[in-house]
Amino acid sequence: MVFRHNRRQHILAIAVAFFAAVPTLCLPIGVRATASPSLTVSKAYANVFGDEDDDDELTLEDWALVDSDDQMQDADDSAGDAGDPDKKNEPSTDFEDIPKYFIYQSYDRSNNPDELLAPECFSPDNTQFYVNHAVNLKAEPKTGSKSITSIHKGQPVIRTGLGDTWSKVRTESGKEGFILTKYIQETMVKVSAKFIVWVDTGSLAVKKEPDSSGSKVTTVYKHARLYVTQIVGDKWYKVSTGSGKIGYVPKSYVTRKAPPTPTPTPTPRPTRKPANKSNNNSSSKKSTTKHYGNVKKLPKITGKNGSSIVAIAQSMLGVRYKYAGASRKGIDCSGLVMYCYAQIGIRVPHGATQIWKRSGVTVPRSSLQPGDVVCYSKGSICPHVAIYVGGNQVIHASDTKGKVCYGNIDMMKIKGYKRLIR
Repeated sequence: MVFRHNRRQHILAIAVAFFAAVPTLCLPIGVRATASPSLTVSKAYANVFGDEDDDDELTLEDWALVDSDDQMQDADDSAGDAGDPDKKNEPSTDFEDIPKYFIYQSYDRSNNPDELLAPECFSPDNTQFYVNHAVNLKAEPKTGSKSITSIHKGQPVIRTGLGDTWSKVRTESGKEGFILTKYIQETMVKVSAKFIVWVDTGSLAVKKEPDSSGSKVTTVYKHARLYVTQIVGDKWYKVSTGSGKIGYVPKSYVTRKAPPTPTPTPTPRPTRKPANKSNNNSSSKKSTTKHYGNVKKLPKITGKNGSSIVAIAQSMLGVRYKYAGASRKGIDCSGLVMYCYAQIGIRVPHGATQIWKRSGVTVPRSSLQPGDVVCYSKGSICPHVAIYVGGNQVIHASDTKGKVCYGNIDMMKIKGYKRLIR
């Protein structure tokens, strides 16, 4: 009986254990409380209709693994989201079937980049640029190619094509070639400078901007001295005139060569008839009054006149004052008059009083012309002379300012006005 009783218990225990284990073993793990509804539905859908693609079939190991906390986890981290049914319809980011290319920038011996594009692939352009570095125009977009011509700094060019690192340009003379893009810029190239130039034309307008159509600041004349402070592009100088005015002049109308100093020739003097005794008294009376000479007796030099003297005087603006000087290294008031007239071949004595007494003829202020000499008065002597330039202005060597400069005609008491040339 004991055996039978124990046998029944064993059979009952086995039956209870079997019926308790069957649901656990047979039902999908996905129906657990911790499984997501989407996984359960998708698994059921697959059981009923079958998988459309065997490659997308989910295995038990792919989606039914749990960790120690009974939570869902991936079977393999390297698989990424491949086992996630929510993401299986997203577009693939795998571009393995697309060819891949690598572009390498090469450089020449001078460490300049080689052009990656063929000249026919350059982007078309028609923009003016300025060269910021002295270079050679090349036949091909590489430094080792044949040089067509040289281009100096500041020269304008028209860019007709743009490559990766080179540009195709056309010069003003019509020559086309290639230049590194880094050697051109859109704005004019400006270089600081410090030297003297002289006007090499009859008259020259000083412009407010480096543009021939721009507004005029002032006018300077032949042989006028200008102080260059900046080189703008390849056609303009920024200058300061002797009167301190600042502007721009074209390079082609000035020269860095100082005006020549011709050898002076004696001034022909008109012959005078000796005065008779009966006229002595009357002559002495006339000397105390204004007496004007005959300008028709003055020398006449072809192509030279008072304006020529003014231009030469302007070229001396800024020269330092030096007592008894008569050159560009240093000059005084009478030395300036002597120097200017010597340039056209007329000899003038060095000394203000001597100029007043011995040179030219006296003229009234009403007929004063550019180039005439203004003689100033201090008692019975003439201590200072200046050259009239028009507009009640003179150019003179000022000992107080220490240089040749402009001045007002009435800066001192005037003794008279002398004309030395017709």
